[in-house]
Amino acid sequence: MVGTNPVRDITTFVSLYLLLSLPPFLYLNQGLSELVTDIALLATVGTVLLVVTTVLVFISDGVERYTDFFFSLTDLYSVVVDLAFVLAAVSWWAVPELATRFQWGAQLRYVLTAIIVCHVPMVLFLSLLTVMGRARTAV
Repeated sequence: MVGTNPVRDITTFVSLYLLLSLPPFLYLNQGLSELVTDIALLATVGTVLLVVTTVLVFISDGVERYTDFFFSLTDLYSVVVDLAFVLAAVSWWAVPELATRFQWGAQLRYVLTAIIVCHVPMVLFLSLLTVMGRARTAV
């Protein structure tokens, strides 16, 4: 596997997540007021910096294994893990876009629930990879 530097792994993980989620969100919401766009940008960056980065430091074993899957697509499992990551990152802009395009009655609670559901596979894989990494180092 590739990763041995936790700072590089966390930076890669967060950077790819932001790259897949934030630019499309801002592009698709150009018609919104500048204040709403600025609030969304600040909320996203603030959340990533304060909460996600702190959590990723504590579960760096899983992040290391996750970023290893980014750089070595060798089998079906690595593709599924990467697709779970892409689904989570893309859900921030894809779910609201699909809700408005297909007129599903885009109430905020339903859109947020769908976004959270899209994050479940990534969080599950991250948790499992963390457990596997810690079990491997404990043996």
